[in-house]
Amino acid sequence: MVRKKRARPSSYSGSITIDDVADMAGVSTATVSRALSSPGLVARDTRERVLEAVRNTGYIPNVAARSLRAARSKLALVVFPTCITPFFSELLIGIENALSAEGYGLITGSLLERPERETQLVHLVAAKQVDGVILLNGQMIRSDTLRVDQLDVPIVAVGVPGKSDIPSVLIGEREGAAAVAWHLLELGHRTFGYVTGAPGYVDDERWGGFTEVLTEAGIAVSEIVRYPGDFTGASGIGAGLQFIESSKRPTAVFAISDMMAIGFMKTLREAGISVPADVSVVGFDGIEFTAFCEPELTTIRQPSEVMGFEAARLLIELVQEKTIPADERSKTLGTELVIRESTAPPSR
Repeated sequence: MVRKKRARPSSYSGSITIDDVADMAGVSTATVSRALSSPGLVARDTRERVLEAVRNTGYIPNVAARSLRAARSKLALVVFPTCITPFFSELLIGIENALSAEGYGLITGSLLERPERETQLVHLVAAKQVDGVILLNGQMIRSDTLRVDQLDVPIVAVGVPGKSDIPSVLIGEREGAAAVAWHLLELGHRTFGYVTGAPGYVDDERWGGFTEVLTEAGIAVSEIVRYPGDFTGASGIGAGLQFIESSKRPTAVFAISDMMAIGFMKTLREAGISVPADVSVVGFDGIEFTAFCEPELTTIRQPSEVMGFEAARLLIELVQEKTIPADERSKTLGTELVIRESTAPPSR
């Protein structure tokens, strides 16, 4: 039932309530509540009337009271791995944009490679301090007595292939790595290096996509020089030092994170080795800094902000107990090869 629209006296000095907003907008209090908490469920013209009334009255929703009534915290926990790279920072922007648009806040937690830290985060979730969890790490949170995926709380994994019952947002890891291999082959390279990441799904998929193409081109996997890495710039520097000290130097190196590729190039530059004249280098992630380093880095761009936004949007739908079709519970996004100055045909 639509309420009769009533102008609010300008001389009124009491506290602004949701009833005042409803009167001014000519709608019910339930409609005001829906327009503010779930705007997608309210017709556009009605929503605009409500928002105009909110602006005119200066009404401030009592989020704390609403959360108590709904038995929700309006908070999401975002779990990071120990290593937080610029890629994760960009991903977090997308998560925050989606959450804030629906009135949610976020809490971040890092695993710090400490089992007790994982346990603390699990108990935070068990205590209903958050409405849902977004996992950005390569392993599920665990403790000796409780696992977050065993709790009655929505979970979305980003870049982590979860169980079939855990919604996820992924990218085409193998396809991106395969594009790197094709690019380097087309330039004429026949000897290759690979800077690994931490063991797990991402490293396995990128190695698989890279080597599959090279094998088809007649390159033996055993001939690919592997340099250990962990996605950090420091491990890229270590890989660069191994490259310098080795008598077997490939003409093209694929580092499976931009930070490792940048650290690798920095080390070579300081040793007087030219990129790409002496060795071509490719990264993976597409962080903003790759367009400003020297030389500008050829990389696989992940849609990091979109990944974060889609993960948070999916989590909110789960928290609100919306029906999500099975084929929409997990999403795989594409990647893009961005060719820049760090790759060129081999000079020898």
